[in-house]
Amino acid sequence: MGNDTLHNVYTIERNKTLGRHVMATEKLGVGESILLEQPILIAASNNEIRCVNCFKLTESHCEKISKQKKILHNFWKQNHILSNVEIPSFGENISKIYEPIIKSGFAKYLRFASIINKDFLQLLCALIDVNAFEIRAPDGNPMKGLYVQGALLSHDCVANTVISIDNSYRMKIYASQEIEPGQITNCYINVLLGTRERRRILWESKYFHCNCLRCNDPTELNSHISSLLCSKCQGRTLSGYLVENVDAGNYQCLVCCHQKPTNEVNEYLKFMQTKILEVQDNINQLEKLLSRLSMALHPRHYLIVDVKQNIASLLRSVINDTTQCPGISVYERTIELCQSILQVLKLILPGVSRLKAITLYELASTQAEYRRLLYQKKVIDKTKLREYLQEAEKTLRESIRMLLYEPKATPEASTAVEGKLRTLGLVSRKTLKADEDAEGIRVMENSEAIVIATSNIPDSLL
Repeated sequence: MGNDTLHNVYTIERNKTLGRHVMATEKLGVGESILLEQPILIAASNNEIRCVNCFKLTESHCEKISKQKKILHNFWKQNHILSNVEIPSFGENISKIYEPIIKSGFAKYLRFASIINKDFLQLLCALIDVNAFEIRAPDGNPMKGLYVQGALLSHDCVANTVISIDNSYRMKIYASQEIEPGQITNCYINVLLGTRERRRILWESKYFHCNCLRCNDPTELNSHISSLLCSKCQGRTLSGYLVENVDAGNYQCLVCCHQKPTNEVNEYLKFMQTKILEVQDNINQLEKLLSRLSMALHPRHYLIVDVKQNIASLLRSVINDTTQCPGISVYERTIELCQSILQVLKLILPGVSRLKAITLYELASTQAEYRRLLYQKKVIDKTKLREYLQEAEKTLRESIRMLLYEPKATPEASTAVEGKLRTLGLVSRKTLKADEDAEGIRVMENSEAIVIATSNIPDSLL
């Protein structure tokens, strides 16, 4: 498939450490597009069989087809490969297929094609797996897409780009912050993991050891996302945190130098991860587990953040459920959790971030609903309600500014555009009901979200 790349803003260079990588040739502004690209290959995941045209699951169809077709489909299933090529037009567009492959250097591995056996196919699948990006199938499940240019971005746990893939599988890479001429990076891993876990996954899946600034900083840029509370000096000082000393094989307190063996810490974290999975759908049990974790881990530790995300998600489901009538405490807890998660995201995700934007969006939504509830219960008056709505507006503006960089054919961009058209609010895809007062404050409610607005907001949101 054809690519639409912006070659004038970057070059492809090579060195012994990074291999081939992408360098900016000029200063790039926040949100500036760096690359637009279509995949040369789309691969199914988890042994799924998908239609090579629409990428919908085809298991039921394959059970009914002829023996010959079953062999073909079993081949695709075994090797997880679905070529993103329309067969009738293959001859007309063949140059668009093979030229990117040749330029990528991927073709050199096909010199063994005369000996196509299990080992060769496994090698081919491994190469695809290492370089592929996760994309969404029509049913929302993950697939993999191979993007020749996009795969050249080197990794950094604090990347300077955001990568988005729209509903037509076109990739857009844009700057998350100002980029001076130099290296353009992408984060290959979940940023809400600790250094040891990130490095382990990168080594097992991408075959390299990360030495970025965040990984080499025991405090992880002062986020302390892997730090533990010091049992010796906590309570006497606010800085009694244990951080990992990789060379010494232990965790050591920054204040009193108290130590814990790394293997002991790892066993504890592994045990608590199992406990989180056991209770991940139970709010009360998660809250108890959070209290337990808070006695041993830094407030911003990645396990604590994980539990808080789970609780916030479950509380949002309660708020959105029209059969329930959540009390004030549900809204207050959701707001508290969102604010706590944002503290971590702002430390490890500088600049534009989709995850940060969505969390801000959720915070603004819950704040609006919470203030509406207080107003209905006559806990606050109209003047206070107006002040609180302006506070929610500020949060929402920050979220939408980030989401508007997303490609149009993505759920995040649709949310941002609808939010802008509404001037202020979290967009509902259902019928809105308006409750207006004489002062011009409007609170529009539905089962999914609250849309709030004031009569004196300017036409332009940004």
